[in-house]
Amino acid sequence: MTPHGLPDTARTRTALRVGGAVLLLVGVVVFGWGAYTVFTYEGFDGPPGLAILAFLGGLPMIGLGLGALNMSTIGAQSRYVAGETMPTVKQSAAYLTDGEGILGVGRTAGDRAPAGSAAAGPYCRSCGVRNDADARFCDGCGTSLA
Repeated sequence: MTPHGLPDTARTRTALRVGGAVLLLVGVVVFGWGAYTVFTYEGFDGPPGLAILAFLGGLPMIGLGLGALNMSTIGAQSRYVAGETMPTVKQSAAYLTDGEGILGVGRTAGDRAPAGSAAAGPYCRSCGVRNDADARFCDGCGTSLA
């Protein structure tokens, strides 16, 4: 288990990388040999049976190898995509909602008030409502806080 409580996938990723690379290389060689043999076949006594199987069988091996390599790097791909897209999503959400965010998107941890208090600034002398620290007028009655 990782420190985050998730299963450790290092061995799985390594196995997928090695297996994917082997499948890809073998698939390319088998497909290449099959394609070369089929397209250069000059025998008229029968079809090039094994070469056709190699020609058609190499493609699935290439596909499986590429799929295994993709699965071995999917975590890194996801982190990259999230790192590239989330700042844009955050800016868009903040722009569309005047900085309020949509369901928390568009706001950062520093934007939120501390837990348990809606405001951390001065109290109004007129109505007693507590306001934000940088407020110049009372949120409750509108009088000046200066």
